[in-house]
Amino acid sequence: MTQNVVVRPGVGMLALFPSMSYKPWYAIGEFVDNALQSWRSNRDVLRAAYGGRPPVLKIDVDIDRDRGTIVVTDNAAGIATADVARAFTPAAPPADATGLSQFGIGMKSAACWYAKHFVVTTTALGEPVRRTVTFDVPQIVESKSDTLPVVEVSTPADEHGTQLVLTDLNQSPPTGRTLGKIRDYLRSIYRTFLEDDDIHLVVGGERLRPERPALLRTHRWNDDTSPEVEWRKDMDVVLPSGRRIIGWAGLLAKGSTSKAGLALLYRGKVVQGAGAMAKDPADAYKPPEIFGQGNTFRSQRLIGEFDVSEIKVTHTKDALVWDGEDEEAFLGELKERADAEPLPLLRQADNYRATERNRSVQSTVRSVVESVAQIVGRSEREAPFSPDIHETTFGLADGSRGVDGSESHGSPPVEQRVETSETEMQVHGDSLVIRVVDEPPDARSWLRVERAEADWVISLNRAHRFTESFAYLPGMDLEPILRLGVAVALAQIHAEQSGSKEPRFFVAELNRLLTGPLAERTDVGR
Repeated sequence: MTQNVVVRPGVGMLALFPSMSYKPWYAIGEFVDNALQSWRSNRDVLRAAYGGRPPVLKIDVDIDRDRGTIVVTDNAAGIATADVARAFTPAAPPADATGLSQFGIGMKSAACWYAKHFVVTTTALGEPVRRTVTFDVPQIVESKSDTLPVVEVSTPADEHGTQLVLTDLNQSPPTGRTLGKIRDYLRSIYRTFLEDDDIHLVVGGERLRPERPALLRTHRWNDDTSPEVEWRKDMDVVLPSGRRIIGWAGLLAKGSTSKAGLALLYRGKVVQGAGAMAKDPADAYKPPEIFGQGNTFRSQRLIGEFDVSEIKVTHTKDALVWDGEDEEAFLGELKERADAEPLPLLRQADNYRATERNRSVQSTVRSVVESVAQIVGRSEREAPFSPDIHETTFGLADGSRGVDGSESHGSPPVEQRVETSETEMQVHGDSLVIRVVDEPPDARSWLRVERAEADWVISLNRAHRFTESFAYLPGMDLEPILRLGVAVALAQIHAEQSGSKEPRFFVAELNRLLTGPLAERTDVGR
């Protein structure tokens, strides 16, 4: 006798969804996906109903912290009679799985992750009926009921759209910083859709608009006479599996750790690398094979978008499922093509520094150095060591050997000079020079204390990744970092003057520690 088994997921599956590793923006994104897919799939019908032009798609995500509710409303085409049963059954994919609604699980899993109770009300264009389905997840799981009633009421046939009301939330209603982060992520994830003026996505009362950063337009780093060009190039990569990835890479006009990175788009939606434009560099897609390790200049300038729709995606649509060696091959091809002539993006990113050396930044550095020098003078007058400010200069200086034994790389590629702001003062007959230098990113020393004949020279490297992470100019405050560096250096000088053994080991060890994670910015509380 032949036996059959039931393989369709049972209602117990709903109890598993709250344990999924969703992030709020990807969960809300599932609801946005449904609205976008409904609108795109039915544009011809909507266009006919509105006299030749479809209505603007409005997706509103309303969050009420006081009531503890999240309400998502759209005016897309609604759920038609033929799709009602499938739409509310977990893991029942749509007949057309070529769009954003692919697996038939997103809305159900995200709603169960967010709430114990949710209600879906929908009206399909051209159908004079409004349908409501109520999900009480704990009750459904406990009763093991595999059917839910659909409540129907009459409504005008020209109404259309869907509303999802989430209550008894498993997650706290997002507000403040979390709400801002959700907006940033959704703006990044749906960047291509939001460029369409016919799509309005509103989150917490704020309409999200796309952000397109300006790209670098300038001459080559090693030829000031070369014509100014936009540093952007298109790419088309065929993978070992035969799949194809099309996109572009370029350089940001203004270096930004939080905006740089690659974005991989699946059917128009960013599935990897959304953090780059969401002010969350920790979630940026910066493969070290291309960007290098740590806070390199590439990691502040290189940006790109690639259509990976031929690659499989996870059911949560927040990661790709690469086939065999496809990812490795893609990154290898991307690196090679990105740096190919006549527009070598990687070398330009590594060596182009003009935007960091404008007059405003130079003036800021000079003012900070002079301010710190005055503070040192005031502080030292109250201590045994009493320098008097003697002279202030601003110009260029070359590097030399530091007390930690390392070679200072005082000449960055091409420019053959190190930009320096310095202040000179007297300490017990010796000159004390405080300098802020701009050395290349491979210089390992953040701070150097040097003895040059009768001079003490304190040099703080503005191009070191510790300074880049916490005192990047323009936009950040250099003075606290310089104060700290000068205080550490003076402590070493005083220790040497008092006869301490091996005081130089302290700064050498400090520089070693700052080659690691301590030099990198992280966002606390995210």
